[in-house]
Amino acid sequence: MDFEIWQKTGPRRLNASFGPNILSHLQNLNRILQEETHSAAPHLCMQYVSVSQVYILVTLVGSASLNEETTRQAIRFFNLVIDSEEEDFLEDEAFADRLISFVRVAATRMNGMTPDTESELIELLFAIAAKLRQRPTIPAAWFRPTGDTNRKRLSQTGVPISKSQEFPLMYLLLGRVHNDGKIGDFARTGLLYVLELAGRAENLEKWIIECELATMMASGLGALYSQLSSKVSLSYPADSKPPVLAFSDVIDSGYRGGAEPIHSTTLQADLATFASFLNFWQDVLERCPSDDINATLLDHFDFLFLRPLLYVHRDSLDRNPPNAQSRYPSLVESSDSDSGSSVAVLTYLTYILETFNETRLIRLMLHYMLGAPAQLSPVEKPSRPSTLAQRRKSETLISNNARRIDDPSPDLVTLTNILHGYLMSRNQQTVTASLRLLATILRLWHEFANTTLMKIQSSRNPSSKRPKATHEQQLEVLYSLTEDLLDNEGLEASYESHLQDAQDILETHPCSTRQLYFSNEIVEKMVPKKRSIQRMIAPDDQLVTCLLSLLENFLVNDIEVNLSLSETLAALASCRETSLEGWLLSSPSEALDNNAAKNEDHPDCTNSRQDGYDASPVFARLESLVERIDRLRRDIQDFDIYLAERRHIFQVGGEIDDALAGTSGRRSHESHEQHKRSIQKDPTAIGSISGRLGASRAASRSTSPRGRQEGYSNGNHPQPKSVVGRMSHLRLSPSPSSSSPLDRTYSPSPLRAQSMSTTASSSLPSPRGPPDALRQRIRLKMTTIGPRRQPRDDSGGSETSSLHSESLKAGSDVVGGGEEKEVSLSHLLTNVIILQEFIMELAAIIQVRASLFGEVGLY
Repeated sequence: MDFEIWQKTGPRRLNASFGPNILSHLQNLNRILQEETHSAAPHLCMQYVSVSQVYILVTLVGSASLNEETTRQAIRFFNLVIDSEEEDFLEDEAFADRLISFVRVAATRMNGMTPDTESELIELLFAIAAKLRQRPTIPAAWFRPTGDTNRKRLSQTGVPISKSQEFPLMYLLLGRVHNDGKIGDFARTGLLYVLELAGRAENLEKWIIECELATMMASGLGALYSQLSSKVSLSYPADSKPPVLAFSDVIDSGYRGGAEPIHSTTLQADLATFASFLNFWQDVLERCPSDDINATLLDHFDFLFLRPLLYVHRDSLDRNPPNAQSRYPSLVESSDSDSGSSVAVLTYLTYILETFNETRLIRLMLHYMLGAPAQLSPVEKPSRPSTLAQRRKSETLISNNARRIDDPSPDLVTLTNILHGYLMSRNQQTVTASLRLLATILRLWHEFANTTLMKIQSSRNPSSKRPKATHEQQLEVLYSLTEDLLDNEGLEASYESHLQDAQDILETHPCSTRQLYFSNEIVEKMVPKKRSIQRMIAPDDQLVTCLLSLLENFLVNDIEVNLSLSETLAALASCRETSLEGWLLSSPSEALDNNAAKNEDHPDCTNSRQDGYDASPVFARLESLVERIDRLRRDIQDFDIYLAERRHIFQVGGEIDDALAGTSGRRSHESHEQHKRSIQKDPTAIGSISGRLGASRAASRSTSPRGRQEGYSNGNHPQPKSVVGRMSHLRLSPSPSSSSPLDRTYSPSPLRAQSMSTTASSSLPSPRGPPDALRQRIRLKMTTIGPRRQPRDDSGGSETSSLHSESLKAGSDVVGGGEEKEVSLSHLLTNVIILQEFIMELAAIIQVRASLFGEVGLY
C-alpha cells in the first residue's frame, strides 16, 4: 500500500514519512525471496514478481531514494531476481530497461556512496555479464543494434541513437575498468565476458569494432600512464635501505627537482593500478575470440598510447595547462640529470616489459621503439571493411595530432640510440635504470636484441665445437682470477650454488626451452623446432663497447650499477642463440695458434694466465681489474684482512637469516624444490646475482646462499627493481673487528645472539689500521669512451639533439684519461666481493652451457 500511495503522490523523492516504511518493505521482500530459493519449485513469489513487474517499483524507489541502504536493498533485489532459474528475466526487455535505468541513476551518486555499495553496484553488472556469457547468443533485451532504424531516426529528428543506448551494459562496465580494487576487478572481468560473446555473434563483433571500445581502452591506458610521476629517484628512505647499500658511498641528498622516490606509497599505488590495466589488456587479447577486434585494439594501442605518450614532445605540452608537463613521462625528451625524468621513463618501460607476457603487445612496443625490421612486426592488416575503416579513423586522428606535435620518427630516434647515450651518462641512477631495461630485453625478448640492439657480424651453426683444451683453459683463468681476489674456504660452496643457478637460468631461457624439451616426435610435429643458429657479435658493437667501459670502471662504479651490469652481461651470456666467442670468450682458432706458438717457445710454462692465450675483451677487463686490486693490496695496509672480514660479514648474515627463518638443515633440499616450482610457473622470475641484492629473503630462496628476488610482491604485479636485487645474501652481521665504523643495532633474539657468537670467526686477525680505516678515501682513475655524456639540464627547449650529438660512435676506443674518482675503502671492498661473485657466475654459465648445449668437443 505504501508503494501505491507514494507512487500517486507525484514527486519522485522519498520524504521522511515514506522512506523508512518503504525500506522496511524492501528488506522484507528480499528476505522472502531469499528464503524461497531454499524451497522446492514452483517459487510463487518470484512468479508474482515477474507477472506484476515488481521490479518497476523497485527501480523507481532505488532511483528516487537518497538513502544508501535503500539503494543497497534494491541492488540485492535485482541480484535475487537475475539468479532465478524459473523466470527468465534476462529475456525481458522491460526488466533490462528498468535495471539499466536504476544502475545509471545510482552511478551518478557513487561519489557519495561507500566503497562497498559502489562495488555491489558494479558486481550486479558483472553478474548480468556472467549470466549472458552462459547463453549461446546474447538476448535482444540487452543488445539492440539499430542499423536502418537509427538512420531513419537521424533523418527525421536529427538526433541519432548513441552506441551507449544500443548496448548500455558494455558501456557501464567500460566506464569502470580503470578503477582499482573490487570495482575495477568486477568491471574488467564483466567486460571480458561480454567480449567472449563476440565470437558467437557476428553482429556483436562488428558493432564492437565500430564502437569506442578500442579508443576508450587505449586512452584509459594513456591516462593511467600520465598519472605516474614524471621524475623518479632510485634512492631509499633511511629506514628501509637494503643493508648492502650501507657499504656504498652513495648518500641520499633528498629528492631534488621534485623526483619521487621509487618506493613511495603514492607511486606504488599508481603503479599497481597501471599494472592492473596492463594485465586487463593482455586478458582481452587472450580471451577475445575475434581476430578483427584484437587487430583494432592493437592499432589503438599503437596509435593512441605508444606513439603519442612515449614519444610526446615538451613543445606540445607547453601548449597545454602548466601542470601538463609533469604528467607525461616522455622517452625522447627525458633528461639524465638529477631530476630523474630519464630514470622514470626507463623504469616504467622496464615495468611494462616485465608485466606484459602477451607477445603481440611486447613485439608491437619493441618493434616501434627499437626500429626493428619490418618482418618482425606481428600485426597483420585485417581484411574486414569495418575494421579497416576503424583503422583509418585512428590513423586520421594521429595524423591530426602530428600536425600539432612534431612527432619524432623511430627511424631517427630509437631506444637503441637513447640507451647507448644513457649508458655513458655520469648520472649513476640513469646508468642503473638503462642497464635494468637492457637486461630485461636481453632476458625476455632476445630476438629484438639480436636484430636491433646489437650489431651482428655473422651467424654460424652451433654444431661447431669449442676445443676442450681451450674451454678448460678459459675456465681455469676465471678460477685463478677468483682465487687471486680472495682465497676463501667458502668459494667452492659458493661456486656450486652458481652452477645450480646457471642451470636454472639456462634451462628456462626462452631460446633454450624449445631445443631442450621438445624431443618427443609427436611434440615436435605439433610444435616444430626452430632452426638453431648462433649469432656472432661484431667486435665494434656499440652496446658491448659501452658495457666493457662500465666493466673497466667496476671498482669506482656505484654498487647498483655493478649489480645491474653483471645482470646484463649474464643475461647476454645466457642466450643460446648468442655466441660467446669474440666478446666473452676468445676465438678457438686464435687461442690454439697462440698457445701452440707459446708452448714452442716456453715448453715448461704451465700457468694458464701466462701461457699467451688470446684474452677476450671481457677477460682482458677482468684481468686488468684483478691487477689493479693487487696493486691496491700492496698499497693499503691490511687490505686482505678487511676483504676477508667483509666477505665473512656477508656470509654470517646469510646464516643468521636462515636460522631466523627456521630453515637450517632443511633449506638445501626443500627451498630448491620450491624454487624449481616457481621457475616452472614464471620462468622470467629467474635472476642471476642482480636479482638478489636487497630483496626480502622470506620470499623465496634457492640452494644458493644468495637466494633470489622473484620480482613480485604479494599481489600479481611485478614491482620495479629499485635495487637490482643481486646477492641477497649480502646481509649485515657483526664484524669481528672492532675497527669497523658501521655499527648496527640488532634485535635481542637469543637465536640471533647465539648465531653471532658462534659464527664469528676467531681465525680472522684484527686489522692494525685506525678505527675509521674503512672510511679512508682512495683515488682511482676512470676510463671513458669518447665524449662522456654530461647530465642534461631541465631548463628550456628540446634536448634530443644534444643526446644524439653526444652519443657514442661505433668502434670508438676506450681511453684512459686523467679523470679520477674518490671512493671509500668500504665501497671498494664491497665492489671487490661483487666482482668475485660475478666472475664465478660467468664461469658457471660457461661451464653449464658447454654441458647443456654441447658446445665443447671431446678433444
